[in-house]
Amino acid sequence: MKSFKIVLLLTLLAEGGYCELETVLKVYTVRNGDTFYKISQKFYNTPDRWKEIWNYNKYIKKPHWIFPGDTLIVPTYREKAAKKEETSASPKQSAEAVKIEKKKEKGNPDLFIAPYYPDEEEPLDFDYAGKIVSFTEKQVIHAQYAKVVIDIGSADGVKKGDIFYIYRASKKIIHPETKAIVGVLLKKMGYLKVTDDVEETSAIATIKESKGSIKIGDMLRKKD
Repeated sequence: MKSFKIVLLLTLLAEGGYCELETVLKVYTVRNGDTFYKISQKFYNTPDRWKEIWNYNKYIKKPHWIFPGDTLIVPTYREKAAKKEETSASPKQSAEAVKIEKKKEKGNPDLFIAPYYPDEEEPLDFDYAGKIVSFTEKQVIHAQYAKVVIDIGSADGVKKGDIFYIYRASKKIIHPETKAIVGVLLKKMGYLKVTDDVEETSAIATIKESKGSIKIGDMLRKKD
């Protein structure tokens, strides 16, 4: 599967006609001194639209309680590009409030949004190579220098020395009106290096860098 940005369609009346806009969800990390008012000013040139941001971040119970390092989803707007008519629409492009802009994420960013399709067999639309399935030793915290077992091996082209970034689904993004899950925020947790016992469908790797404890089920994406 591919990784894309999420866009929401919005139609506005403008100067005697309809101007069709799309809403692009962006990721913003709160800095020291930030408030919703200041972030609204930064993205919209006015502090008065702060609720548009809060609506996508209701995990924050009180809007004045945000702290440096918090991750916010910020809706931004642009004019929708013209498209050729399609003879048939796929289930993912049905007449709903959510549309996916098929533009691949470049590289391995620290934070990005992956689309979520609840009716699909694999709802999270994220291009990952494999997962961490177990640890070689019992520890309270599995972080830097710990060894893990991954569920990919030589049959997948894995070899000793390969480096994979570790990603985790950090939180679901809820549409403020439909309450449907429109995406999932993915966070890079660190990276590991394949070091031992490369079998056909598994291998042992060593965590080289981590941002907190690594968990079973964390996803892997190969270093470009």
